[in-house]
Amino acid sequence: MKVVEIFRSRQGEGPNAGKEAVFLRLALCNLRCIWCDTKYSWHGGTEMSLDSVYSRLIEAGGGIKHMVITGGEPLLWTYELLPLVRIIKSLDWYIEVETNGTIPPNGLIEHVDAFNVSPKLSNSRLPISARINEIAVKEFVKSNKAIFKLVVENWRDEEEVLWFIDKFGISRERIYLMSQCVSRDECLRKDEEITKPMAVRLGVKFTPRLHIIQEFK
Repeated sequence: MKVVEIFRSRQGEGPNAGKEAVFLRLALCNLRCIWCDTKYSWHGGTEMSLDSVYSRLIEAGGGIKHMVITGGEPLLWTYELLPLVRIIKSLDWYIEVETNGTIPPNGLIEHVDAFNVSPKLSNSRLPISARINEIAVKEFVKSNKAIFKLVVENWRDEEEVLWFIDKFGISRERIYLMSQCVSRDECLRKDEEITKPMAVRLGVKFTPRLHIIQEFK
């Protein structure tokens, strides 16, 4: 698999925000969202063997047994990930995967504790045919291991959020809204003016972007 980086930090988003974890960021993505904050992962990466990745994860963890697999789009590497997550899970690690939800989770469901699925709205400037795979989304819903994290740019996104919830029959307890922002000030402003009020109004959850607000990696 092609690895962009392996590092220890804290989860910045979603239900595990603030928790220490080891991050495995894989290269390549099948989408090109205009506001993506990890465009450097779209290309390149270093080819690494399973043994090398495993050793780096254990070293970076230093006793932390929480792994976040991210990208890019990590499910492009499902075949390569399967033996890795089997080994890591056998060591009693908690494993979460961040994905755009366009690729079915397949055999990973058995070994992964949580999927942070981030389907893209039209504010990504991508056609719906590229950003929404109904079969894949339904599999994540059925797994009962997924939360759905939607990036909100302005109040016009509210209608799309409702469409997504109704289209796939997702419990609002599993929906998280997150601001589209790139700086601490922008995140704090959008959180208070748009995203938190929208979450309250829709009866869904809100997640900050701690890695931006608190300025950790």
